[in-house]
Parts: sequence; structure tokens; C-alpha cells
Amino acid sequence: MRVGLRRRAFRARSIFSFIRRPFMKRPSDISQRFVSLWLPVPRRMAFSYALPESWPDLAPGRLVLAPLGRRHLPGLVAAVNVEPPPGIEIKSLSDLLPEELSLAPALLRVFDWARSHYLAPPGEVLRSFLPPKLLQGIFQKGEKARLPSSTLEATESEKHRLNDAQQNAVREILERPRSFQPYLLQGVTGSGKTEVYLQTGEAVLREGKAALILVPEIALTPQTVSRFAARFGEQVAAYHSSMTETQRLKVWWECKQGLRRVVVGTRSAVCLPFPNLGLIVVDEEHDSSYKQEERFRYHGRDLAVVRAKEENIPILLGSATPSLESLENVARGKYRLLKLPQRATAGRLPELELVDLKKNPADPETLLTAPLAADLEAVHARGEQSLLFLNRRGFAPFLLCRACGEALDCPNCEISLTYHKRPSALLCHYCEYRSAPPALCPACASEELMAVGSGTERLEEALQARWPGWRIARLDRDVTQSRLRTEEILTRFAAGEIDVLVGTQLIAKGHDFKRLTLVGVLLADSALHQPDFRAAERLFQLVTQVAGRAGRHDLPGKVWVQTFRPGHYAIDAALTQDPERFFLQESEFRRESGYPPFQRLILLRLSGAQAVRVEGASADLAEQLGRLFRLHPGIKILGPAKPALEKLRGKYRRQVLLRSVKFEAMRRILEEKLNYFEKSLPTGVQLHVDVDPVGVM
Repeated sequence: MRVGLRRRAFRARSIFSFIRRPFMKRPSDISQRFVSLWLPVPRRMAFSYALPESWPDLAPGRLVLAPLGRRHLPGLVAAVNVEPPPGIEIKSLSDLLPEELSLAPALLRVFDWARSHYLAPPGEVLRSFLPPKLLQGIFQKGEKARLPSSTLEATESEKHRLNDAQQNAVREILERPRSFQPYLLQGVTGSGKTEVYLQTGEAVLREGKAALILVPEIALTPQTVSRFAARFGEQVAAYHSSMTETQRLKVWWECKQGLRRVVVGTRSAVCLPFPNLGLIVVDEEHDSSYKQEERFRYHGRDLAVVRAKEENIPILLGSATPSLESLENVARGKYRLLKLPQRATAGRLPELELVDLKKNPADPETLLTAPLAADLEAVHARGEQSLLFLNRRGFAPFLLCRACGEALDCPNCEISLTYHKRPSALLCHYCEYRSAPPALCPACASEELMAVGSGTERLEEALQARWPGWRIARLDRDVTQSRLRTEEILTRFAAGEIDVLVGTQLIAKGHDFKRLTLVGVLLADSALHQPDFRAAERLFQLVTQVAGRAGRHDLPGKVWVQTFRPGHYAIDAALTQDPERFFLQESEFRRESGYPPFQRLILLRLSGAQAVRVEGASADLAEQLGRLFRLHPGIKILGPAKPALEKLRGKYRRQVLLRSVKFEAMRRILEEKLNYFEKSLPTGVQLHVDVDPVGVM
């Protein structure tokens, strides 16, 4: 039952019964000691409060209760002995939360860096990294939460024998003094990066310290937890947004008490309060899923590096296809490069074949060219498994009227609705708008509506129709909404109970199946059609990663890449398995175009329900920015401009892009004026700031 926080703040047993410490009684006397407080509200400011006279001095990082309007909210003491702003009535703090909840100085510095670097309201930082239960007036006993367990088959717990490259990597990390040092572990797919993580983590645990393992996707968490739990037992826990709020509070508290010494989690786990953190691992460090795209737009990988620096510990960034930012940090001497050039198992890198779709058209139903279809049948005849990659979910990208040519669009977004057949629905993949497919065209009342194009759902159906006796399954975002369903499919595929697995980019990440020998990339160049300066990098990474699922053990693997652009340098580099050549070519393009990692970006996006107001506000903002940076010719202002999706979730959008090699000056000057810019916006228009955006759509 929802109960106001003020009423429940003094009932320590019902709120933090797992801590078993009472709250201090609220004093009434007020002295002239003031603190700066972060509250979980979307205001771009800290709040000043007075300490009651009978209270002890507080240290930064202490959690307290503070009055705000009619509410009493938990807050974080960010600074002490501050001078409050003049002419304002300063209220007194309400209560102290138990001292055991206080944040350590190193973690507090990470919070403050995140607020400053990403130009974020302090409250959004709290909302991202403190458990929701801690910031709400609804609490349950944390010890009663049942933590999720993976249904995936447990991985062997014994150590694998390391090859020379793996031994060198582990030795390099462990023999150096335990201090801050970022390592980029670049290893081909199947090179045994996880075993390097495990053996490095084992050494850290022997020293009585903890290890934090970050993965980009919730779907990858169960199998990673399984591998670490097989090695380290009950010390291991998962942490991600699909867990219940009570489960997340339980893990947060157990980390703080030192009861959980290994956590595998997504980006929100980066600020878990370990008292003695010894190692951070960021697996698949190149993955764009580490960037939070809503509200507080932070990058989990970059914040993990800052966390490691503040804790003075090593951090290991692993990938077969490192981001250009990380490779450039190696080139500048900021990161140390560790290479794993060969597979750790008996498997060799797969054979890659290219099919030019202009010369060899694919079957319109299955999207398979003749050589790929023939190999698929041969693999099935041998009792082996195949994986088909199509980065488009749903049955068809849109419904089109043959009579008038109109497509059915989302009423909230400037994009067509995707047709899903089971269950039958038209769905917007951006705002989740859903409607039933109409019998008649809304524009002309014609019955001639047809599903155009193919998604993973249609591909699965077409394959089953062509080979009705085969066991075919699908893994995409629609399926992964159910954690148990995802684990069931992965478990069945690992057990050889599925012949062909169809999926989106989720199947390209981190999976290891012993009898998977054939991979088909059906429309490899579809990523190039996005208005995104990272399009070529995403394409190279996707093709390399999904191809790396084949032939990872005793059976040889083969990969077919179907494309309309066989000469593109990203596809060519993926086929020749030459990441260095791709890095050189892509770096040349980025350097000449003024894109990261050679120049830094800050994206300012305006949104609102009225297009005229948004357009006018964007023009005013660009003009104000021009005046603000007129003495800084190295800072370029691009826009205002329409993004690729002009309307999203019912809001019209315009954006202005700042670009410079002098990032810190650009960030600092903008930070001083953000409050002014926001206050000058017309009613109904909001300003969103994205520092180091991964895309500008």
C-alpha cells in the first residue's frame, strides 16, 4: 500500500528492517550550519538546508530526509559548510537516514563528475544510480526479495588452460601495481576474453576485493551470471532494470555490506556501492546499449572508466570490434592494448563468403540466395545448427495500400507502423503505440492493404513453410520481453533442440554454441541507410560479431554475407577480418568530417507538442549560442535542423549540434548558461542535452 514518506520516515523497522538500525529522532532546534543537497527531482540545481542544532556535523555522501513543499524526500548531502543563497528562507532537514546508507567519497566524486560532464540535473543522477525504493515512499523488507536465477545450463567451473596470448593478458594486468589503468582487450570472436575476465577476477577476489562485470544487454546477463556463478558460487548476483525494485534494493544493500563480491549487470550497475572494489570489466565495450538515451544521457562505459579512476583500480574493456573512441585512446597512450589474435578453443575463424544481391537475387519470401539455402540444407543434414541474422523485427516494416499508395503511420511519431502478425497488431517501435490492423485503408477505404518487406517474424514463418519438419525459433526484442522465454530459447538452442535460430542484433552478442556452424547475414548493408555518422562502424561491428558465432568449437564454421554493396570498406574489412584496416579508413573519414573521436559533440534538442513553438525556440537558441560562442571560433554551431525523426512520441523536435576539439571549454561555457536557456523557453517546449551522443537521429 502506498503511504506518504513523511508518515513512514520514522518507522525504521518497516522501511529499512534489513538494516535494523533506528532513525535519529527529528530535532527541532535550528543552527546556522548549512549543507547543499541533491534531491530526486528534475531541477538543474542543488538545494540548501540547515542542520538542526543538536545534529552532529555531516559528511558529504550522507543520506537524509528533507522537506520540499508538502513532501519529505530522501536527499544526498553533496557539500557541507556552504553559504546559502541570500534572501531565501532556509528550511531544516527532517531526519537522518541510517549512516550505513552513506556513499563513499570515491562514489560521490563519480556522481558529481557525471552531473557535471553530462550537464545533468543532480536529481537525475540520483534516480539513475540509487535504488527506486530508496527514493520513494514505498518500502519493503529487502531480505524477503527472491533474486532471479538463471535457467541456463551451468558452465563448467574449472579453469580453462590459457593460451599464450591469454596468459600474457592476465599477467600484464595482475603483475602491475593495483592502480588505475584502462586496458583494451581486443580479441577475435571466440578468443577466450571471458576466461581472462574470470581469472583476473579470481585474483582480485583472493585479495578480499570485489569485481563488477558490465554487459550491454539484459539478454546477455543470465549466461554471463551462469559462467561467473559456476566459478565463484553464491558471491555472484545480477543487477539490471528488469529486476523488481525490491530485488534491486537487496542487491544494492548486499553490495554495500560486502555480501556480494561479484555483480554482473547492465549500465545502471556502474555505481553499485562496493566498499572495496578491485576490478571493473566492460564486456562488448563498443556496444551502443551502454548509452542511456532518455533523461540522464550517460555512457556506462565512460562512466565505468571514471569509476575505476576514482577507486584507483584497473578496468578491462573487452571487444572483438572495439569502438573508435577506445582505439584512439590506445593510440594516444591513455589505454594499454592487449590482443588475443586467435580462438581459445580448437575452432578456427569461420570461412566468409560474399553474395552480391544485385547479381544473385534472394528469394522474396525467405530472403535466402541459392548458395545460402543450399548450405542451410547441408548443415541440417549433418545435424548441425544455423543462425540467420536480420536486423528488423516484426512481420513487415509497414502496411501499404495498393490503391492510393498510403502507408499506415504512427499518430505520435513520424514513422510507419510495423505490422506484427502474432498477435495481430500495428506497433510503433519508438512510442509503443498499438492498434489493430484495419480491414480498409483509412485514406481511401480500399481493401487492398498489403504487408511490405520482411522482418524476423515473417522470415521465421517463411522458413517454416519451406522446411516444415525443421525446428525453427526466433530471438528478437519481442521475445526478450519475457526473460524466461529468452532463456528457454537459448537453453534449447544450446542443447541442440533448435535447428535454425532467426534473430536481430541480440543474437550477435556474446553467445557460444558448440554445434552452430552456419551463419547467414541476410541484408548486411541495411545499417548503411541510416542518417548516422557511425553507420559504417555499426555495420562492421554487427557483421563481425554475428559471423563470430559460427564454428567456435570442433566443427568448422561458414558465414554468408548477402549485400547490395559488396565493395563497401566496412563489409570488405569484416570479410577479411581486418579491424586495423577498418579503423584506419573510418578514422580518415571521421577526422576529415569533424566527427568523434577527433572532435567532440554536444547535442541540444528541443521538443514540444506545438511545431511552431519548437521551431521558433530552436532558432532563438541557435542565435543565443552564436552570441555565447562568438569569441570561440573553434566551437562550431550546426543548426537548428530537423532530426531524421521530426516527430517522436507526440513531440515535434528540432536540434542544434555543437562541435569542437576544445570539449572542456565548450562544456563549461554551456553549463553556465543552461539554466538561462531553459528559463527563456516558451511554455510547453523542453530542452534535452546529450553530451557525446552516439547518434543524432
